[in-house]
Amino acid sequence: MNFSPEDDRYIYELVSKNIKYFRLHNKSKFSSYGKMTQEKLAEKADLSHSLISNIESSKVQQSFSIAVLYRISKVLEVDIKEFFVERDF
Repeated sequence: MNFSPEDDRYIYELVSKNIKYFRLHNKSKFSSYGKMTQEKLAEKADLSHSLISNIESSKVQQSFSIAVLYRISKVLEVDIKEFFVERDF
């Protein structure tokens, strides 16, 4: 789904795409070969695998807290503001 910036669901879509991008193109000490599985991210962030899966899914409208986003950013070693940047994937 693609939501317009006027739709509040847009920010969730933007953040979820960026989380997936940084998980798959990762250089943190927790990743191997530049990729991190959803399971590994969930484990290191002390979150459930299903939550990570739902956040990254384009079919699920999963809400999440700033605290969850902060945990993910720490594990991925990415500044939290990078999750709010529009990118062409």
